[in-house]
Parts: sequence; structure tokens; C-alpha cells
Amino acid sequence: MPDQYHGTNSDLQFPNSILNINRKHVPALLSAMHLKQQDMIAEQLAGTDYALPLLIAVEAAQQWEAELAEAAQHWSPPLSLDLSLCSIDCAEEYIHTPERRRLLHFWFYSEDAPADWMEGYSKHFFDFSVIIDADLLTLQKVSGPSR
Repeated sequence: MPDQYHGTNSDLQFPNSILNINRKHVPALLSAMHLKQQDMIAEQLAGTDYALPLLIAVEAAQQWEAELAEAAQHWSPPLSLDLSLCSIDCAEEYIHTPERRRLLHFWFYSEDAPADWMEGYSKHFFDFSVIIDADLLTLQKVSGPSR
């Protein structure tokens, strides 16, 4: 896929985003998970440097979605969780511990163009946040939805 699908998209939603995957491409990625095509699709969407962290983040978000799906239907108002409706952004962060660590913060969000993500969203909005240690390729945290 052309570069417009990773890193150079001008419609990035997450502050300091280094890549954006539009929701129209996420169903293909989700369908390819645990199949031979997953690496190829992840590289097309996120580039070679971020493909493996993206796959780790997607798998973590899928597990978190499965754990919350039943409970979310009983919230007021009920919330239907479906990662295939999400766009994905990623921000890079450095933390200074005895050694400098690089974290990738993936944000899965369900609305097209949140006007101001600090002010909230519609009752159908949901988001997940997945933090990956980019150097060790380990999952650090999964959270969400924010409502």
C-alpha cells in the first residue's frame, strides 16, 4: 500500500501520532490475524519497523475486547465493542529509567473524526489503549474503553 497508510497521513487523531491506520483497513488486518497474511498486511499498514508491535497490540486489544464485550452490553447506555470499526493511531514515547526505554502507545478508537477527544464522544464511541515496550516487544498495559 502507498505511504499514505502509515506515518504520512495528515488526518492523524492521536497527539504526536507516528502512524494512522484508517478503519477501512482494519477489518483486513483482523481477518488476517494468525494467518500467513498477517505479517504482510501489518507491514503494508504500519511499515516494517512497526508491523510486529502492531500485531502485538491488535492481539492484546482483541483479548481485551473479548473480556469486556459481555459486560459492555449491560452498561448504561449499552456499548457494542467491535474492533473492525476502529481506526488505529500510534504515538512513540521515551521513558528514562536506568536505561532509556521506547514505548509505543497504540490507540484504537471507533469514531471517524472526534472533534475534541478531551470533551468526550457519542454514546457509541469506544477506545482501547495498548502500550508496548518497543525494545523488548512486550505488552506493558491494556486499558479502555474510556467511558
